[in-house]
Amino acid sequence: MNKENAAYWEKILPLKLMDAIQNTHKWGEVLEIIMRMTGAKGAIITLRDKQTCQIVNDVELEQKFHSPLIRGFSTEEIVHYLTELRTIDPWAEFQRTYYPHRPIQMSKVCPQESIPDQRFFHWLKSVGFQDTIVFELDRMAGYWTAINLFIEDPNDRETRKALDFANEYYELIRNAWVTSQTLSKTRQSSAALLDRAAGAGSPTAIVGANGELLESNDLFDEMLETGAIRVSGAKRKLSFAHSVSVVGIEQWAQHAFLRYHADTNPLVLLASPLDPDPIFAGKRESHWLLTCTSAGATATESRSNLKALTRQERDLYNGIAQGQSVEQAGRAISLKRSRSFEVWSSVKDKLGIKSAHQLRR
Repeated sequence: MNKENAAYWEKILPLKLMDAIQNTHKWGEVLEIIMRMTGAKGAIITLRDKQTCQIVNDVELEQKFHSPLIRGFSTEEIVHYLTELRTIDPWAEFQRTYYPHRPIQMSKVCPQESIPDQRFFHWLKSVGFQDTIVFELDRMAGYWTAINLFIEDPNDRETRKALDFANEYYELIRNAWVTSQTLSKTRQSSAALLDRAAGAGSPTAIVGANGELLESNDLFDEMLETGAIRVSGAKRKLSFAHSVSVVGIEQWAQHAFLRYHADTNPLVLLASPLDPDPIFAGKRESHWLLTCTSAGATATESRSNLKALTRQERDLYNGIAQGQSVEQAGRAISLKRSRSFEVWSSVKDKLGIKSAHQLRR
């Protein structure tokens, strides 16, 4: 990398990390930038068990043998590590003693020649690496998160450069990670609340100060299909049919919602202000929680067609209607996961429903 490009990346990296704070799905991109900055040929962010320091698989890794937090390794290489080497990884063992609060070059604390069992190092060399620089990103009860930068030669200039980079930027990277995870948990909490509302039979959405649809549950999405509410443009602005009454909208006076004529049943929505930022509570424009207090179709309409279901479909239906997931309900009647979803698809077709939420109203 020439000096001009290096200067460019040194300027852009902090901006990319700040972007990752707002866009948690971009951490794979951040890893690639870090690799470009340091000369590292691979990078991984992993959750570790605090007692063993062994890797805890993320969901995508388990389901597809790939992860957005792994760069520089093929699927086959990762599968081999997870199935053959994870429990004998000497670096994990040494990190129990040499915990990487700050960046550590593992060859300095765990010399390869000091390890009797060389299987891990044979694998590492076969994929083109001989060393790693590791440091902590976050700690929580029972677990910690680490980032590893993999390098080809423990003694060359690029390794020194990678270690210098890690020491200079580790606080920034760590803070960006912790912040992005906090945001991710906040979004998950929001999704959980919307799902809970759906379970109670309430079509619910979170709407921005300018009338843009930010989040919604399945029941609200189904309500959009009736034509009583529309979402328009890239900003997903809401507009309402004249048959829709929004209680509390007078507090939303700064935003004039578009109205239109549509042949739809009367609908009542309750609009409640929602503070989007507790740090600046009362100082920013509110978001709004929209809840439908008069649902359209009811679960009894779909239940009238139960006679069309086979015994297996009826059993799966009953489990889902009682609150189980499709996979749980299928497992209870000895169905494999893929078959459970096939049967559930048939149930939905026969009953004319779109989601499990319609069974739980």
